[in-house]
Amino acid sequence: MAAAAPAAAGEDGRRRQPGTALDPQLQEGAKLEAESGELDRLRAELAGALAEMETMKAVAEVSESTKAEAVAAVQRQCQEEVASLQAILKDSISSYEAQITALKQERQQQQQDCEEKERELGRLKQLLSRAHPLDSLEKQMEKAHEDSEKLREIVLPMEQEIEELKAKLLRAEELIQEIQRRPQAPPSLQGSTELLLSRDPSPPLEPLEELSGDGGTAAEAFAHNCDDSASISSFSLGGGASGSASLPCSRQGLSPEQEETASLVSTGTLVPEGIYLPPPGYQLVPDNQWEQLQMEGRQLQKDLESISRERDELQEGLRRSNEDCAKQMQVLLAQVQNSEQLLRTLQGTVSQAQERVQLQMAELATSHKCLRHEVKRLTEENQGLRAEQPPSLAARGLEPDEGQEETLPKSLPHPHPAADPPSQ
Repeated sequence: MAAAAPAAAGEDGRRRQPGTALDPQLQEGAKLEAESGELDRLRAELAGALAEMETMKAVAEVSESTKAEAVAAVQRQCQEEVASLQAILKDSISSYEAQITALKQERQQQQQDCEEKERELGRLKQLLSRAHPLDSLEKQMEKAHEDSEKLREIVLPMEQEIEELKAKLLRAEELIQEIQRRPQAPPSLQGSTELLLSRDPSPPLEPLEELSGDGGTAAEAFAHNCDDSASISSFSLGGGASGSASLPCSRQGLSPEQEETASLVSTGTLVPEGIYLPPPGYQLVPDNQWEQLQMEGRQLQKDLESISRERDELQEGLRRSNEDCAKQMQVLLAQVQNSEQLLRTLQGTVSQAQERVQLQMAELATSHKCLRHEVKRLTEENQGLRAEQPPSLAARGLEPDEGQEETLPKSLPHPHPAADPPSQ
C-alpha cells in the first residue's frame, strides 16, 4: 500500500508537469529495483529458512526414532535380564528347597534309626539283666563261699568228734571181742552186763539244721548225744566172759534213737565240706546250664557292645550330616543374598535408565513445543511480509510463494527468525 501511493502521486505529477516527468519515473524505477532486490533477498532467506526447517525436521524425526528405538532396546534388554534373573532365582530356590527337603528327610530317617537302635539296646539290656545278672551271681557266689566257710568251721569239729567216736567204738569192739573170747561168766556178771548194755540211751541227736549256728555248740551237742557210746568205752574188764553171749542180743535190741546214732557215726565221714542253701527266690543250677548262661551272657555283652558302637557311629554320622546341612544352608543363604543384591542392583540400573529416558523424552517434548511456537511465529511474520508487498510484486511472486507456504512444517527444533523488512 505504501508503494502504491507514491506511484499515484507520480502519475498526477506527470499529468500536471510534463516537462519534469522523466525524473520521477527514474526514481520510481530505482525504488522498484531496490524493492525487488529486497524481495529477492527475503525470498532467499525464506528458502534457506525452509531448507533449514526441513533439515531440522528430518533430524528431529531421526533423533526421535533413534531415541525410541534405544529406549525400546534398553527396556527389552532390562526385561530380558530381569526375566532371566527371575528364572535363575526360581531354579536356584527350587533346587535349594529340594536339597533342604532331602536333607530333612535324611535327618529324620537317621533319627528314627537311632531311636530304633536305642530301643533295641534297652531291650537287650533288660534281657541281659534278666537272663544273666552277673553282679547278683557274683554276690551269690561270694555268699555261698562265706556259707561254705562257716559250715566248714562247723563240720571240722564234728569230724574230729566222729573220729574220736570211731576210735572209741573200735576200742569197744575190741573189748567185746576180747570178752567173747573169754570163758562164760557167772549169771550175776551176765545180768550186770545185760543191764549195762540195755540201759536207756541218751536223748536223740539234734537235727543238723539246728547245728549251723555255732561250731563249738554243735560239737558239744553231738558229743552229748553220743554219751551212750562213750559209756561203752568205760566198760570195765571185770565182767568176765559171761557178758559175751548176751552182747549180740543186746545190740540187736537197740532202740531207734541208738540206731540213728550208730548210722550217724557210721556216715559221719561222708558229710560234705560245704553245704550251700540258696536264698529265697533263687535256685541252684547244674554246671552245664551255668556254662550255657555264661556263654549267653558273654554273647549278649558282645551284642550290647556292637550295638553301642553302631549307635555311636550313627550319632557321629548324624552330627556330621547336621554340620554338612548347616554349612550347605549357609552357602545357600549366601547365594540367595547375592542373587537378591544383584537383582536390586539391576532394578536400580533399570530405574535409572528409565528416569534418563523420561528426562530425554521431556526435553524432546519441550524442544518440540518451542519449535512449534517458532514455526508459528515465523509463519505469522511471513504472512505479514507478504501483506506489506506492492500489488505488482505480489502478483509476480505470489505463485511460487504460495507453493512454498503449503510445504511449511508444523514444528522446528531450532528457530531462525527472518530479517526485518526495510523501511519505506
